[in-house]
Amino acid sequence: MSEKERITINDIARLAGVGKSTVSRYLNNGSISAKTRAKLDAVVKEYDYEPNRFAQSLKKTSSGMIGVVVPTFASFALTEMMRGMDDVNQGDFFLTINTYHDAKRQVEAVKQLAQQNVDGIVVMTGQITNEMTAVLQQVSVPVVVQGQRSRHFETVNVDNQHAGELLVPLIANVQPTDVLLLGVDPSSDYNVGQTRFNAIIQALDNNMQRLYTTFDRTETAEIMRNYLATHTSPKYIIAATDTIALGALAALQEQHIAVPANTKIVAFDNTPAAEIVTPGLSTVSFDYFALGQWLYRRLKDLSQAEPVLSDPLLRGELVRRSSW
Repeated sequence: MSEKERITINDIARLAGVGKSTVSRYLNNGSISAKTRAKLDAVVKEYDYEPNRFAQSLKKTSSGMIGVVVPTFASFALTEMMRGMDDVNQGDFFLTINTYHDAKRQVEAVKQLAQQNVDGIVVMTGQITNEMTAVLQQVSVPVVVQGQRSRHFETVNVDNQHAGELLVPLIANVQPTDVLLLGVDPSSDYNVGQTRFNAIIQALDNNMQRLYTTFDRTETAEIMRNYLATHTSPKYIIAATDTIALGALAALQEQHIAVPANTKIVAFDNTPAAEIVTPGLSTVSFDYFALGQWLYRRLKDLSQAEPVLSDPLLRGELVRRSSW
């Protein structure tokens, strides 16, 4: 790490024995103790640290802008989180970029936001690639990641593991081969595609059927139609999201497969559609509005001299309706 730009902000924090937010304040001439500043001065001098080009473009004064990277605008959860962030907004302006679930667009979005002199960045994402990690580590403003767990950044998420555990009593007496797990490829979103199912997989010894789809209801309906053309309808469907469940429900109803008489369905998220669809969809409910409030407060907390919040995991609750 003797060359300029080889050392990252995380490296500086580790070498100086301080938090990343402290390094951020140091680089932006924020308030830190003389002792801490001296330690950071020594590390920066020893490793000849110099921020990279897009990090250099960040001004030293507050812009009043928060950068938000989202994978899609077509999401009840993300819309609710944005509302929650705005509910506790302390006068900031949200500069939001939609990346359409594209990992490369996500990286470019962070770079663009860094060049806009934002005071912090919220990344709502299905995956944190190595390239994204490298880029975020060079940003000298607070960063909070939503959607995935991370060893490198502060995170605020729903408790997907606990959500799956809530469904285990529903399958206590079923045959594993009668269960279909309907979700997205874990490589595209590990928390939704895998973590939500972990407890169920463990309870059924991984002997159930599994079908991958997308987050799109129409595409899920088509994938489910193709599945039903070559398979017997499963007695139980556990869908990774309400939207996925609704796509499956549409395909089942087209084939005159009664829910819940022939096939029971349960999902996650508790979107408004889950309550008004017929039959009503059983689902794990998350308070995404509250999660958005936590996101903003966590980001602002990282800008303070003495952060007080710990990384929260927001738990859900099972809402039983007539689909199961």
